[in-house]
Amino acid sequence: MKKIFFIILTIIVIIAAAYILLPEKPVITQDLSIDTSDVIAGKFLTTESGWNKWWPGTKTGYRQYNFKGTKIGIDKMTNSSTYLKLKKDNLTFSGKISYFADAEGSVKFKWDAVDENNTQFLSRITNYFKTKDAEKLVGEILLTLKHFLEDERNAYGYRIYLNHAKDTVLLVSANTYPIYPSLQAIYNTIKTLQHQAGSQGAKQTNFPMLNVTQTDEHEYQVNVALPINKRIIPFQKTSLNNIPKGGNLLVADVRGGQNTVNNALVQMKIYMTDHRLVSPAMPFQSLVTDRLAQKDTSKWITKIYYPIL
Repeated sequence: MKKIFFIILTIIVIIAAAYILLPEKPVITQDLSIDTSDVIAGKFLTTESGWNKWWPGTKTGYRQYNFKGTKIGIDKMTNSSTYLKLKKDNLTFSGKISYFADAEGSVKFKWDAVDENNTQFLSRITNYFKTKDAEKLVGEILLTLKHFLEDERNAYGYRIYLNHAKDTVLLVSANTYPIYPSLQAIYNTIKTLQHQAGSQGAKQTNFPMLNVTQTDEHEYQVNVALPINKRIIPFQKTSLNNIPKGGNLLVADVRGGQNTVNNALVQMKIYMTDHRLVSPAMPFQSLVTDRLAQKDTSKWITKIYYPIL
């Protein structure tokens, strides 16, 4: 008799504990901090074209997605949130993914959802474990988004990273042209700078540098620079510039011709705007490939440097 009593008591305690401790409604709550900007967060979270690029599963229809057998349907998108339904087993979670500024240089993504229909007491235990499985899937989805957004190539088309200035002395030639300068003109200037440096015992320490800025419809300001290992006396129409050693440089590695380089410059400006970075000086191209010798522009390698504060 006592044994039966204790069994019944144990069952009652388990039921009471389940009633008290388990949530009445199945709820999903997951958040993750991602190193990106709020502009990029919005671009890929609140647009269908953005979802199509990072979604880890398959797209099954208009705003309909699937991940490991779990169905996700988007109801609407706003400036800072995507409202959706997640269907797993007999549960349907309605909620949203939102983003908001977190620590400097990062954005927090939060996925909140609830199943309003499955509130029966007897299903709490089974729903609890199903909800945990759904939360695990949501965590995987957010982690995929994190890996995608933290690779600048996905957002801007190029790997963009921070480096520090090492070449501190530059021998510079500044000229204006009525049209975009030819490769021959640029490399003639480079040879002139190399001759000036060599005649005074200075050695070139890195690849030649170039900046071309269109100042009006028929004028291009062209700056060609040669990194050298010491200060010299500049000749006519040349000057010496100093870059503070250790200064911050935003860098992009580019493979391709001048149009590709120009596009990379535009994307770096967008990156700086998105991350609220300020440049105190003009950007420059480091001509890793000898463009006169390499006729195939798809093989040109260029490093773009943007000084930033």
